[in-house]
Amino acid sequence: MSPWVFVAAIFLGGAAMLLVSRLRAGRGAHVHEAIGSCAIADLEAGRFRLVGRVVPIETSRSAVDGSDCVYVERAEYRSVGTGLVPLLREVEHAAATHPFYLDDGTGRLLVDPGLALIECSTATADGGLTAERRIRASEEVALVATFAAVEADHEPGDGPYRAAARRWTPVADDAGPPRLSHRTEASMVRPPPDDLTAFFGGAGAMMLLMGGLLAFVAAFVL
Repeated sequence: MSPWVFVAAIFLGGAAMLLVSRLRAGRGAHVHEAIGSCAIADLEAGRFRLVGRVVPIETSRSAVDGSDCVYVERAEYRSVGTGLVPLLREVEHAAATHPFYLDDGTGRLLVDPGLALIECSTATADGGLTAERRIRASEEVALVATFAAVEADHEPGDGPYRAAARRWTPVADDAGPPRLSHRTEASMVRPPPDDLTAFFGGAGAMMLLMGGLLAFVAAFVL
């Protein structure tokens, strides 16, 4: 068999694996719901999108950059195997959530991220061995939810806009739980890859590299 056929097969195999990895990663991309925006001061019963800043009541510290977070989900990985393509095995997983105020300049609304679907990108450290999904204090976020009136004693903590925070709360409905995102563009929301997605991506990149090296060698030998 001609060495160029072998090189071409490696290139095609690597490209196919990268394509599979990209398709698997794209399955989790969320298409944003078409819904009207609303200011907190104008809230009424119904389903709306609110955009504002995170005003923390309590925080946890990020292991990636030390920032204060009202929501942080952390995974620790260990590199395993001795092959050309390194594999990562999750060895620890933990999460911390803290209620906070969403402030849009017209009022404040109490939000519990522990009751919401979180859409955010992943920050990494230690060469990818530490991965975090987090929402940081003072960060701008978007909240999509159905809002309902609640009793005053449902609100913990203090704040200068207690009447607005007490009156309305995001609740789950037929559309699902409240959705909280620190990105407004769906293309920026990237869920962490699963093991198979990471394997296809790493193997595809390695095959393309090997194909390039073989093509370089074959060009000088033949």
